Amino acid sequence: MKESDEFLVLQKYFKNLGSQYNDSSGIIVGPGDDSALFLANKSDLIFSTDVSNADIHFPKTLAPNEIAYRACCVAASDIPACGGTLKWLSIGLVTPSKELAWLKDFARGLKLFTKTYQVPIIGGDLVKGRECSVSVGVCGEVNHKDFISRNGAKVGDSIYVSGVLGIAKLGLKAIQSKKKNLNIEEKKHAKKFLQPKVHTLLGKNLRNIASSCIDVSDGLLGDLGHICQQSNLGAEINIDVIPYKGPFKEALTWGDDYELCFTVPKNKEPKLSQLCKKLKFKKFKIGEMTSRKGIKIYQDKKEIFIRDKSYNHLS
Repeated sequence: MKESDEFLVLQKYFKNLGSQYNDSSGIIVGPGDDSALFLANKSDLIFSTDVSNADIHFPKTLAPNEIAYRACCVAASDIPACGGTLKWLSIGLVTPSKELAWLKDFARGLKLFTKTYQVPIIGGDLVKGRECSVSVGVCGEVNHKDFISRNGAKVGDSIYVSGVLGIAKLGLKAIQSKKKNLNIEEKKHAKKFLQPKVHTLLGKNLRNIASSCIDVSDGLLGDLGHICQQSNLGAEINIDVIPYKGPFKEALTWGDDYELCFTVPKNKEPKLSQLCKKLKFKKFKIGEMTSRKGIKIYQDKKEIFIRDKSYNHLS
C-alpha cells in the first residue's frame, strides 16, 4: 500500500473502528459514504465538538496512539456533563506525517477508546498538515427533560467534584521532564493526563439529582464560574475540603482533569449518597451556591484571592 494513498489508508486502518457497537448506537450506515446514517430513538440527541492541537493541548512528542485516545476522552467528556449517554464519535485529523506507521498507531489509540467505552467511530476526515490537530465530534443521547445544563443551580445547592484535581497538571510535568524511568506516582499522574476518565456512568445517573453540571477542562474556578454565570449566582468553596494534588492554585485553575463539577439541592443529597454507594464512587462536597455574585474561596476560614481563574486560549 502506498503511503500517499489517503483512501487506502482510511479503508485499511480507520473504516471499522468500533463497528461492533453500531447496533447499540443506532448506526445504519457507517464510514465509507458521504455521511453516516443513524436511527434516532425517542430520546433527544446532543452534539459537541472539541479540538486538540499539538503543543497547546498536548506535547507534540506524544505517541500517535496517546494523542488519539486523549483527544477522544477530552471531547467525549462533554456528553456525561450534560447527563447524556455517549453514542458515537467522528474524527477530523490533521497529521504531520504520512508514514503508515504513524497513522496505524493513531488508529490503534482510536480503537482502544472505542473498546473502553463501547462506542463506534462513524467517520471523519484526514488531512496532511504542518502540525498535528485532532477535531472530535461527539454525539450523545438524553431526553430533553433529563438534560443537565449549566443554568439550573439554585441558592443553597451544594457543590461537588467527582475526583482529585491537579493530577493531570502533575502528569504533564512528568511527561515534559523526559525522564526515562518515571516512578509509580509519576506514572499514575501521566496516565491521568493521557487517559482522563470519561464519567459516562456517573453523568447519566446524575439525571434528576444534579441541578447543573460541567466538566473541569479549563480549571475548577473558571468552569464553576460558568455555572455561576449561567445560573446568575455566586459560589463559596473551601480549599480545606477540595481534593487536590500539587500547588492548590494550579489545581484550581489549570484544568485537564476532566472531573465533573456539579450542584445538588439539599433535599437530593441523600439520593446522591445512595447513588455513590451503588456505583462505589466517592463524592467530594466543596462548597455551596450563593446569591452573591462571584466565587469566594476560603482556606482555614479566611478568604483568599486567586487572580487567574482558568486557562484562556486568547489571554
